[in-house]
Amino acid sequence: MTVTFEMLSAGLRSVFALWTLLICLALIGSSVLSATKKRFGFVLASSVPFAAAYYLWQVIFDFSLIAKAHTPSFVTVKLCALPVAYWLAACLALTAASVILLSLDIRYDRNYITPGAIKLFLDKMPCGVCCWRGNGRVLFSNICMNELCERLTDSPLLNGRHFHEAVKDGIITLDGRVWRFVTREMSVDGETLYETLASDITAEYAKTEALRKDKLELSRFNDELRQYYLSIDESVKRQEILQAKMNIHDEMNRLMLSTVAADREDMAALDSIFSLWEQNALLLCMQSDKNAEGKAEDSLDELAKALGVVVERSGKIPDGFERKQRELLNFTAQEALINAVKHAGAKKMTVSFEQTDGGFTVRFTNDGRKPDGEVRFEGGLKNIARLAEGQGATVHTEVGENFSLIIKYQPIGG
Repeated sequence: MTVTFEMLSAGLRSVFALWTLLICLALIGSSVLSATKKRFGFVLASSVPFAAAYYLWQVIFDFSLIAKAHTPSFVTVKLCALPVAYWLAACLALTAASVILLSLDIRYDRNYITPGAIKLFLDKMPCGVCCWRGNGRVLFSNICMNELCERLTDSPLLNGRHFHEAVKDGIITLDGRVWRFVTREMSVDGETLYETLASDITAEYAKTEALRKDKLELSRFNDELRQYYLSIDESVKRQEILQAKMNIHDEMNRLMLSTVAADREDMAALDSIFSLWEQNALLLCMQSDKNAEGKAEDSLDELAKALGVVVERSGKIPDGFERKQRELLNFTAQEALINAVKHAGAKKMTVSFEQTDGGFTVRFTNDGRKPDGEVRFEGGLKNIARLAEGQGATVHTEVGENFSLIIKYQPIGG
């Protein structure tokens, strides 16, 4: 004997009713998931088994009303007269369809980028994101940005423009954390949109502040170290000057004795002694511990006055000259003046400064007699040439309308 559906007990028919109802709910969920992903083909595919399951549920409900003197419809009578195996097969088929459709939706979420996946990802980000139109309408904002807006403005994030005006593009400290807000404009499908990002820069800000303090401390330390080096240089320089003065004084005593003992008829010996007197006197002047540059020029003028020579200057020393270069220049000027008086009988010396592409040239020109032969670098001139070579400069002479001693420096700062 074949068991039909109408022969089942009320409890078993209720089980089938619950089964079909669960199938309906599963298919509704699948349709909603497909609709949110704009997969309307799956929505249509889900509607077919949903209609079948819902109709079976209605048939069971209609048949259950017979106990209340209700006359079921012709279709209900026919379907309930079918064997239970048919009902079981139909429910199993609908269950399989709902499971397949629902699993396809879930698999699509895992394998493809969907708006829901993007929303879930952005909500988990530690930074705030808000996208809005020019009129302020918020298109999207994640949880972090919503919380920041409520804590900063005491109101929910409803208008992107108002929120941007409240935070601007700046850095805000909130509950011990530092946030940087940046807004940029972008174009999507021809529409201008605005995106505001909030980044937590607490660690970077702390490191920047620490670096700034370390930089200030390092700058202070460098200043102290520079002053310390200057003091050391000054102490060493004073010691060297003192030692040089002692040596010069000793040399002076020796020269005095040599001068007294020299044969006054021997002109070569007297000329050699005079050269030694000249070099020591000039070195003594150069080793003076007067730091002002103007005093060095005054010493040249005083020497010229004592020798009866007029000194004229054309141009000026460039600002890039260092102390060693200025000392070499003063040393050379006094040596050129003494040689001009001693060997050429000059009454006037012109010191000219000229800036050229090849460097900086200083020319010492006198109006005395021109040398008959080749000028040899001996004595003071030899020392000057050696000092100039150590500074990257060159010293040479030029005989034209007048005799000139020339010192040429490399380009300043080159």
